[in-house]
Amino acid sequence: MDELLRFPKAMRRDPRIEAWFSDFADPHRLMARTWFERMRGCGADVRELLHDGCPVACVADAPFGYVNAFKAHANVGFFHGAALADPAGLLEGNGKRMRHVKLRPGKDLDVGALGDLIETAYQDIRRRLGLVSVEKKTAGGAAMRQVAKSAKQGKSGTAKAATPSQLIDARIEELADWRGETLARVRKIIKEADPDVVETWKWRGVPVWEHSGIICTGETYKAVVKLTFAKGASLDDPSGLFNSSLEGNVRRAIDIREGDKIDQKGLKALVRAAIGLNTSKQAAARPVRSQNKRKGGA
Repeated sequence: MDELLRFPKAMRRDPRIEAWFSDFADPHRLMARTWFERMRGCGADVRELLHDGCPVACVADAPFGYVNAFKAHANVGFFHGAALADPAGLLEGNGKRMRHVKLRPGKDLDVGALGDLIETAYQDIRRRLGLVSVEKKTAGGAAMRQVAKSAKQGKSGTAKAATPSQLIDARIEELADWRGETLARVRKIIKEADPDVVETWKWRGVPVWEHSGIICTGETYKAVVKLTFAKGASLDDPSGLFNSSLEGNVRRAIDIREGDKIDQKGLKALVRAAIGLNTSKQAAARPVRSQNKRKGGA
């Protein structure tokens, strides 16, 4: 086993980290918070501490990830990043072990790929510690396997792959708390706003609603259910629902916390506006044939 860095002062919740994130004058700390929350939500064995001035996430006392903020960007870093699979090519750095992902205002980010990196880093440190891998409640978890097993049988007798809608059903069921109820509620509102909406399942575990393109995604974290509108920065939001991912040029998000009341009318209006934008862009992209071409140049 590799020699591991140890932080014996890691604790369940380090109050210094909340103080670090409360510096609202630093927008890059706000960018980093979403991803530290993702680290916190990896498992019940996650501990944390403020080390060298930045929030660090550990399994027991062994660190696997951190976030930091700089003048022009934020970092999501991994203590053993050089050993992590990175098919999206997000990781930067050339050290012996550590790698990081830069979060830059206005630059689009593959949120699914970064979420996968965090989960991979968490499982990697558990392996290095000799712990049995925790099977999280995701597309690879027990609830999702049960969906696949209970799917209708094909003529060959083998189970068909679970549909995206079935996977979303299973995600709601497995959450088994206010987050599942909230995800079910917003899903119902989206379907009421657009009966023709298409449900998909992307980035190894993110519910997505589409109509002529992505409308929004429905991610679940420990403290929030996040609806991210793919082109939210281009949408009017008269109800003021967007309260997250405000620094980007493309996306906008709604963070729904436990006990928050959902503005059904405002959310339906945003969904319909997103569909309108998608369909208008699709129409504008269609090639127009010239009269001469149709006439064969006669």
